[in-house]
Order: sequence, then structure tokens, then C-alpha cells
Amino acid sequence: MSKKSTNYELLRILLTLFIPIYHWILYNGLFYAPDSLNSVLSLIIFTGVPFSCLYAFIAMSSYFLIKKKYSWSLKKVLIFAALAITLFLFKYVFIHVLYMGVDMYSFIYDFFIHGAWWYVYPYVLLMIVYPLLNRFIYRSRMGVLYIATLLSGIWFIINSYHNDTRFENDCVMFLFIYLLMGCLERHKEQRDFYKTHKNIILISVYVLGVVIFTGLCIYYKIFATTLSDLEVEKIIQLLHGRYNMFGLICGIVIFTLFRGIEVPYKPIIHKMSKLTLYVFLLHETVMSVFWRYEIKGVEGLAYLPVWQYFLLIIIYMILCISVAFLANKTYDKFAAPLWEKVITRLCETGLVKRLENSYTKLMEK
Repeated sequence: MSKKSTNYELLRILLTLFIPIYHWILYNGLFYAPDSLNSVLSLIIFTGVPFSCLYAFIAMSSYFLIKKKYSWSLKKVLIFAALAITLFLFKYVFIHVLYMGVDMYSFIYDFFIHGAWWYVYPYVLLMIVYPLLNRFIYRSRMGVLYIATLLSGIWFIINSYHNDTRFENDCVMFLFIYLLMGCLERHKEQRDFYKTHKNIILISVYVLGVVIFTGLCIYYKIFATTLSDLEVEKIIQLLHGRYNMFGLICGIVIFTLFRGIEVPYKPIIHKMSKLTLYVFLLHETVMSVFWRYEIKGVEGLAYLPVWQYFLLIIIYMILCISVAFLANKTYDKFAAPLWEKVITRLCETGLVKRLENSYTKLMEK
């Protein structure tokens, strides 16, 4: 492995450490709890960086797919989909058995039904259609690319206002980020001022975005005394909605900054980065264990002593990493060889080979 890739693997690890904590606080309602020190501390500590981590992941995925241009592999798509399906089945069966058939938190199932299980489905779709998007990015006039990016951005902003988590809205978000990354790729010839002051500009944009976003959250939480608790909760829900322009901009900035960092090759970083997808896809399963034992929500967490509250977060993260490690080892030993055999045989059939070759050639014309 090249030394250059280590910075991306390190970024994956850092992003993955923040995301489960952010979701722990968000889905347990800590941001909305009135008169809670834990709620205020959560807004101050866990608002600034984590809210942009998901977008940094999508920006990184978009960057590498744009670099591939028109090369495409159905096998890679199917292998990723097989892993996602396996982990989802594990999550579904585990939660179903744990709750003994009682649906205590329907959003766990609704997340899947609405096609929004941690962005898996739009990412699989992106893995299928990215050569088409790359053809548009590389061969369109810049004005056309700008207009398409602007229109997808307007659509994204409308979705952020309604905060309706759905598969099609996730796809709009992926499209907007992908086109933005495509615009950046087309602008390789940068102005001298930006080249010279790139890091300062990026850090300034990131700090400004974090300060504004965190400031708004703190203001409505503490100082907006003329608003009712319900009104404050609705505003904070909107600020922390799934489609967030502050988070999107800051996420792209985080990824761009890490692109310029040289990290020496460390085997431990590359080994740990393999767990990131497992942590990402299974952390809600770990969270369900806490919910099963009534360690949940405002009643169980918001008014705990601060040290107990943070101790629970540490235990939760240790469990997330431990479950990811066991799931990775189990999948690699038992499920992966079976999926590999089935998918390889499927992809070696004449029909699939012809379809794959035709698709690739069509994109290269």
C-alpha cells in the first residue's frame, strides 16, 4: 500500500469515531432535553465536528469514484451490496430477537423501509451510475455543470427545510455532493492566491461554519427564552436534520484538508480502517442493547451525573468497536468466501461480461 493512502484511512477512522457518538446523542434526544447540563455539554462538545462527518465520507467516496472516470466493475458493486445485506440481516434478526417481537423503536425499521439505512442504498446506486455522472462531469461545458450543480443544490436546500428522510432525498444529497466534487476536479488549475493560502482559507471556512452552527444551537437552547420548549426542540431538530448545508460544506472542507496531509504508512491504521464500515452500519444495533435495558432517552441520560453520562458514551464506543471487530472477523471467515464464490461465478457468465463491457465502452465513447 502506498504511503499516500494512509491519510485517507486515518480520516475514515476519525470520522467513524465521531459519527456513533453524534447519533447516540441525537437519537436519545439529548439535544432537546430542557434544563440539562448534559444536553448543553453535548451541544458544545459534540455539535461542531460530528455534524459534518457523514458529508466528509460522501465527499471522499465521490472523489475516488470521479478519479476512476469510466472504469467499472459489477463485481465490486455486488461484493459491497452483499456485505451490506449480510450486516442488515444480522441487525434485523438481532433486534427482533432482543425485543422478543416487540417493536419498541419503530424508527430502526422505518430507516430501512424508507430506504435510508445509513446511506447504503444511495451509495450502491452511485456505484452503479458513477460512469454516467463522470461522463457528464468531464464532457459537459462548465456552464452546464454549474447549472446542474446549482439545481441539485436548490433541491437539497428544499429537502433540508422539510427534513424528510427518504431514499430519493438521500440520492439528491449524493448527487449534489458528487457534482460539487466534479466541479472541484474540473478546476485543477487554481489561482495562485488559493494555492498559496489554501489551508488558511479551508480552516477559516470550517471554523466559521462550526462556530455559526454551534452558536445557533446554543442560542436557541439557552438564550431564546421567549420560545417554548417545543419550539426550541423543532428548531434544533431542523438544525440537526439529515440534510444540512453547514455540515455539507464543512464535510467537503475536512476531506480537502486531509488530502493535503502526508501520513507515513502505518499497518495499524490500515487494519483499523477495515472496521469503519462495520462500526458505521452496526452502531445502532449496539445502541438498541442500551435501549433494551432502559438506558435511553431524556429520562435515562439527560439528567445523569456528568461523569456517568460520559462513561456511558465511552462504554458505548468500546462496544461499537468490539462488535465491529467480531462482525468483520466472522464475515471474512464464513460469509465472504461464499459470497465471493457466488458473485465470481455470476460475473463470469457470458451475459454479465457482455453487459459490463458494453456499459464501459458506452461511457468511453
